[in-house]
Amino acid sequence: MRIKLIKLHPKRQHLQGCYNHYVHDSSKSLYGYKQYRIKTFSLYKDWEVYDGEVQISPTRIGRSFKEARDWLENYLDNNKNEK
Repeated sequence: MRIKLIKLHPKRQHLQGCYNHYVHDSSKSLYGYKQYRIKTFSLYKDWEVYDGEVQISPTRIGRSFKEARDWLENYLDNNKNEK
């Protein structure tokens, strides 16, 4: 199942000023699908999946955003009969 994630952070929220230029700071980015959220507390990696405020993906260092989205899609496919 392919899901359509919605950007939940304000526009330009993920930019961090640094010596007259901007660096992408993913730790301020937040994406959602229904009650699920994909977020990170890192600058550009370590994305995790949450059901509300509870982390449901196993913690993994270095997980990319795409891997987190794929993990959520697989989770929804495997648990669609439970909901």
